Amino acid sequence: MSSQRRSARQSQTVAPKYEDKSSSHSEDEAPKRKAAKPTRRKRARENDDEVDVKKEDGSPPPKKVTKRSTKAAAKTAVKTESRIAKRVAAPPPDVSETNRDEKGEQEVYWLLKAEPLPRYENGVNVAFSIDDLRACTEPEPWGGVRNPQARNNMQAMRVGDLGFFYHSNAKPSGVVGVLRVVEEAKVDETAFDKKDPYYDPKSERGKPKWYCVGVEFVRKFDEVVDLHKIKSYAQQGGPLEGMQLITNGRLSVCKVRKNEWDFILKLAGEKEGDSAVTKEESSTEENK
Repeated sequence: MSSQRRSARQSQTVAPKYEDKSSSHSEDEAPKRKAAKPTRRKRARENDDEVDVKKEDGSPPPKKVTKRSTKAAAKTAVKTESRIAKRVAAPPPDVSETNRDEKGEQEVYWLLKAEPLPRYENGVNVAFSIDDLRACTEPEPWGGVRNPQARNNMQAMRVGDLGFFYHSNAKPSGVVGVLRVVEEAKVDETAFDKKDPYYDPKSERGKPKWYCVGVEFVRKFDEVVDLHKIKSYAQQGGPLEGMQLITNGRLSVCKVRKNEWDFILKLAGEKEGDSAVTKEESSTEENK
């Protein structure tokens, strides 16, 4: 019995020595882990200090500037400048009561659009080209205009005013010649005609809403001054910058400044003074 108890004590005493060895081994490793901790704690403190500074300063953390973000910012700046340029573009010129300056010359010119290719409204072909105008033997009413701004432009026209004839929705679209106003704005009767493609049921004869002018043919250009070419000169700083044809492309009757008029005549190959050719003179030239 005593020998058994001794053996039991011996086994108990051996076990603690084994445990002591393992514990001493773990204590030997502990300093190694402690040696690495200061570095981690130091980095943590440095980061904490940065966070504290940012919080006190109130500013967000700095963003890295990349080439992509720089290019994107540049593109945004260009688009913004372009939008600003469009907003600050000079408005269309005002028209005086006579639309004539002190020398009796026309102050504001015009541009009137028509579609030369077949298009049907309520079963009626509404196509009208400069050749159709040339074939007219009496003033042609420029009817069917149902836009208030275009109507106002026609009401500002005076007898003798010159304007460009513009082919719209054509191949290509562009300025094709010159017409002249021979009748000032009068009530557009087509607004009351139920059979007319531009009939307006809201227009009352006692309180007319729509007006039109009478025009005649002056000349047809040898070549079309197409819209693409006009737009190329209407860029910022260009001679046609701010032209109403470009800034308000859906308007069927537009104002044209004197400098825009002269520039487009040059694009059409017209010589100075050709815009003042009368109908009789142009007819004589055609018959030669």
